[in-house]
Amino acid sequence: MIVVDFPDAQNCRASLRVTGHSGMSDKGSDIVCAAISALVQTFAGGVETSMNAKVLGDVETGGCNLTVMVPENFGRKLEIVCEVFKFGFRKIAESYPEHVQLN
Repeated sequence: MIVVDFPDAQNCRASLRVTGHSGMSDKGSDIVCAAISALVQTFAGGVETSMNAKVLGDVETGGCNLTVMVPENFGRKLEIVCEVFKFGFRKIAESYPEHVQLN
């Protein structure tokens, strides 16, 4: 099971931790893992380039553990972006509840 820990952004800071494998298919051909990976990569790269964010941690095959910090003038924007991405993770978890858990 994939576990996504994505608490609400606060004080110009957000964190995202993803662990596990969905088990729907073999690694490299699993649509659920691919969907989660696409969201993670887009979130990390998007906030880094569009909000001048400092992204700490790592994104690896099979998971990530990130902390994102933005300048004060981007704090509210970070909260909104996190809600949008959390919606994406939630929809995948609702579609594949035996394979994805969103905390």
